[in-house]
Formats: sequence, structure tokens, C-alpha cells
Amino acid sequence: MALESSTFINGLVASNPTSSDNISDGDNHIRLLKSTVKATFPNVTGAVSGTHTDINSAVTAANAATNANTASTIVKRDGSGNFTAGTVTAALTGNVTGNVTGNVSGSAGTADRWTTARTITLGGDLIGNVSIRGDANVTLNAQVLDNSHNHFISNIGGLQAELDAKSPLSRVGTPVPTGALFTDTNTTYSVGNGGLTEINFTSSLNSKLAGIEAGARGDQTASEIVALAAGCNAGTVDGYNIVFNQSGSASNTIYFRT
Repeated sequence: MALESSTFINGLVASNPTSSDNISDGDNHIRLLKSTVKATFPNVTGAVSGTHTDINSAVTAANAATNANTASTIVKRDGSGNFTAGTVTAALTGNVTGNVTGNVSGSAGTADRWTTARTITLGGDLIGNVSIRGDANVTLNAQVLDNSHNHFISNIGGLQAELDAKSPLSRVGTPVPTGALFTDTNTTYSVGNGGLTEINFTSSLNSKLAGIEAGARGDQTASEIVALAAGCNAGTVDGYNIVFNQSGSASNTIYFRT
């Protein structure tokens, strides 16, 4: 009896059964065909719609796959899981690790932080720095270096007007109320590292200047003030000489200059 023993299709013998076999042996051949087909395609549970040409083309393309950047060829990873490509267009989700070679376009939805944090440092007249890694907002605090630059009065809005209003010169030509020519207040106006100081005569000195008329005005000239002061006792005030002179620095003398 010409009945081969086979498990898969490739073990079948096309010339079996022979013409000399008994007709009853045909049942054995049919059972052999069924068992080898099922063993060869154990997971085929439906119709295979592709033609033999489609199947052959797929097999050819799979066999030609490579990890190189080859046009119109299926990509296959190498032994290390790598492959080379030209332009990759896709929306990326997840973490990207390793080296990316080539042009990549799309969006990395979850890549919300830089691999290496960067530090932003201020220069020039400012100091300050902050580290940023791209996944959160940061605050950069800045400090101006001492003596790093100059400010002019003209650059600060309203400062000149304020200083002019506080200067004694702003009161020139304005009558001073009776008894208010000399007050008991010493006032200092500080600006920057220096200072603008306005010092008024004290009330004790005011009592010594009895020769100056009570209604003296702030627009009087130096010579007029000296003339008024002439009525003071022996030309002195509280032990200080009164002199109308452009120069001089005696410690016991009050100078009226123009």
C-alpha cells in the first residue's frame, strides 16, 4: 500500500495513491490530507482573502526588509533594535530616550521637561539667576548692583519739581507771615548718598534778632537783611558776629553772601 507517513504538507507524496492500491485505501489518503493541512495551518480560522500574488509579494517584501535607510523597503531592526530613517512624521507620545538621527516632526505630548536643566543668569547692572527645566514657570529675582549706574534728576518724573518746592529759593518773593521768619525747626531732605539740608534759625536766635522787623519778607536782599540786623546788640547774635562778605570762614561769624 502506497500510503506515506507525514505530519505537514511538505511530507505528502504527489504520486500516492498508486493505481495498484486498493480502493478502500482512499479513505486513508483523505484522512492524511486533512491532518497535514490542519497541522500546517493551525491558526487559520477564516478565509484567506489574499491571492497567491498578494501572498508572494508580501513574502518578497518581508525578505527584503533592512535596517538601512532604503527607499520603498520595509524597515527591519538590527540585532540591537536600531534602524536608520530619513524623515519621520508622526505625533510622538511617551519618553524619548537615546539618540535621534534625522528630521523628526510632530509633537511629543508627554515630553514636558528638558533632559538637562538650564540656568539663566543676568548680566550688566543686574545680578540674579534661576534654574529652569521647561515643565513649570519660574521666578527670576533681580538685584541692581550698588554704584553700577547713575540716575539724573531729569530722568525721574516729578523729582525736580519736588526739590524745587522744598528749596528756600522757591519762597523768594513770597511774604513770610509775621513772626515766622525764623523757626525752631531744623529739616533735612536727603537725596541719594548726599543730602539737601535746610536749617532755619532757632527760636532762641529769633529772640536775639529783635532789630529785624517782625514782618520781614523772604525776598529781601542780603544787604537789606544786614541793615535790619544792625539793630542787634553790638552787631552780634548769640555771640556770633554778623558780616556781609563774599568770603570768610571764621567759626564765630555769621556770613551773609550774595
